[in-house]
Amino acid sequence: MEAGAGDAARRFLRQEDELVRRRLYGLMAGRAQEAREVVDALRPLRRNATGFLGRPKPEAVNALRIACRWGVEGHVPPGADAIGYRYAFRGSAPGAPLFAPSAADRERLTRVSHGRLTREDFDRALTGALHRAQWLAELYSGLTVEQPVLDVPEALDPPRHGRLRDGIVGRALREEIAEQLAAGHALRRTAADGQPTAPAIVPAIRAWAGATTAVLDHGLTNPRIGQGLRQLTDGLRYCRRQAVPHPVAVAGAHLTLGLEYLEKVDKQMPDHIEASGQGPQPAPVTVHGNVGAINSEVVNSQFAVAGAVRDIAVTIDALDRDGRRETASALRELTAAVQQDRSFAEDQRARLLDHVADVAEAADDPGRPRALTRARLAMAALTTAAAGSTQLAQALTTWHDTLNRFS
Repeated sequence: MEAGAGDAARRFLRQEDELVRRRLYGLMAGRAQEAREVVDALRPLRRNATGFLGRPKPEAVNALRIACRWGVEGHVPPGADAIGYRYAFRGSAPGAPLFAPSAADRERLTRVSHGRLTREDFDRALTGALHRAQWLAELYSGLTVEQPVLDVPEALDPPRHGRLRDGIVGRALREEIAEQLAAGHALRRTAADGQPTAPAIVPAIRAWAGATTAVLDHGLTNPRIGQGLRQLTDGLRYCRRQAVPHPVAVAGAHLTLGLEYLEKVDKQMPDHIEASGQGPQPAPVTVHGNVGAINSEVVNSQFAVAGAVRDIAVTIDALDRDGRRETASALRELTAAVQQDRSFAEDQRARLLDHVADVAEAADDPGRPRALTRARLAMAALTTAAAGSTQLAQALTTWHDTLNRFS
C-alpha cells in the first residue's frame, strides 16, 4: 500500500460525510416547506368553512381530514429510509421520539374521519391540525444532524499478540492472506478506475471484506484481529443507500483501510507463527516458469499460488466425468481466452489464471461458501479485465448463463 493511502481514504470519507449531511438538511428543508403549505391551507378554514345552519362545508371537512391524516401518518426523520443517523432538536437527547403524534392528535383524526361534525368539533380538530403542522414545520427547520453520519474509522493497528488456531499451518494461512491481498488490490484498482463495471464492484468488495475477516477469524485465536478488519470495513453497508453520493468511491475507501490493516497483519504473521511453536517461516512461495496450466504457452510467469492454477485441468476433467460438460466447456474457453490474448502482460495473465482457478474450485464444490465468495471476487476481476480484451469478453458473453452463478 502506498504511503498515506489510509489518511487519504479517511479524508475522502469525511468529505463524503459532509455531502450526506447536506443532502439530509435539504430533505429537512423540503419537509418544513410542506408543513408550512399545510398551515397556509388550513388557516382560511377558520373563516370560510361553514355553510347552511352553521355546519362545516363538505369540502372544508375533506380538507381538514386530509390535513389531519398528513399530520399523524408518515413522519419519520428525513431520509431515515435511505440512511441511518442521529439527530437532535434544541438540546433534546439525540434520537428522541420527536415525530410521534400525541394521543389527542390521533383521536382528532378518528373523529374527523367518521360521521358528520358539529361546528365545535370542526373548530377543535382544525386547531389541533394547525398546531401539529406548525410544530412539524418548526421541527423540520430546527433538527441538527449529529456527526459523523457515515463511518469514518480512525487509524487502527492490529493487536500484536496472537496465535494460530489448532490445526492451522502458518504457511498456508500466509498464502490465504496473500490471496486476499492480491484480490483486494485488484478490486481497489477497478474501483479507482471508474470503469463502467465499477458499480458491480461494490458487492464484490463487501464479499472480500467478509471472506478476509473469515480467514483471520478461522486462522487466529485472538478475535480482536478479525474485529479490527470488520470495524474498518463496516461502513460498506452505507454503499447501498441512495443518500450516499459516491458509493463506489466510499467502498474503495473502506477497502483501502482494510488492505492497509491486512498488510499490517501480514507483517505480524511470523510472530504469530513462531508463538504457535511452528518456528520462523518464509513468505508464501512465488513460482517462476511454466506451472502446468491447460496447454500453457505462458512461460516465466509468476503465480502466488501455483497449485491452484495447476488444478484447473484436473477440475475440468472431473466436471466432464460428472456430466457437467457445459461448466467444463465454459472453464476451458475462459482459460484459453486468458492464455491466448497477447494484450495481457505476463504478470496480469498469471493473476487472471489464478482467478479462473478460483472459479473452477467453486464449480467443483459449490457447497462451500468460502469457495463461492472467492469465485465471486474472481468473476469481478475477470469481468473488469474483459473491458480490454475482446477474446475474454466473448468468452464471458458466450458462457454468461453458466458463469453467472459465480458473479
